[in-house]
Amino acid sequence: MLPTGKNFYSVDTRTVPTPTAWDLGWKSASRVIDTYVQEHGVYPRHMALSAWGTANMRTGGDDICQMLALLGAKPHWDGVSGKVTGFDILPISVLGRPRVDVVLRVSGFFRDAFQNVIDLVDSAVRRIATLDESYDDNPIKQKYDRDIQKYQDATLAGARVFGSAPGAYGAGMQGLIDSGHWQHDGDLAETYIKWGAFVYGNGVYGQYADSVFSDRL
Repeated sequence: MLPTGKNFYSVDTRTVPTPTAWDLGWKSASRVIDTYVQEHGVYPRHMALSAWGTANMRTGGDDICQMLALLGAKPHWDGVSGKVTGFDILPISVLGRPRVDVVLRVSGFFRDAFQNVIDLVDSAVRRIATLDESYDDNPIKQKYDRDIQKYQDATLAGARVFGSAPGAYGAGMQGLIDSGHWQHDGDLAETYIKWGAFVYGNGVYGQYADSVFSDRL
């Protein structure tokens, strides 16, 4: 990646995430889990992360790798070009812990620039949701099986990547705060959910699903 002045960075999105980002993402995920266990005495089962486009260009996708590490999936790369060609599912015996069910809220720029990364994450989640593992080890599978019955829709049951509407940017918070048209935290939460409840991945581009996003959070 090279700086290009006013245009942030130039990056081949097909190489994101990078092997270096995976090393950093794996370490950060491990530290988050260790800290949680120390503070609560149990492994985390659910987590929410945000992903920003410019940050991924700078780091090569270490936050995405943190999510994949929490899920228990590792990207694999073409040895010559460095392009991401898929992912491997890490068995529980290798992880040494249960998987973590992660919901990802992406920025508008991330949505526009990294559709391939969205598809990678979405595919990993859906693969993990069908593994022959116990609910104790695999909360993604547990939630997916429940939501298949709840929504009668495999796309919604497996949805873990959300963002603003196609063509929209931001979380809708700044205007609300600037106008002062809110009374309590619930007003902010409602706006955040309405603005960020658009599903991406699995052939879906911006399907509105506020009840699903609210449930994930």
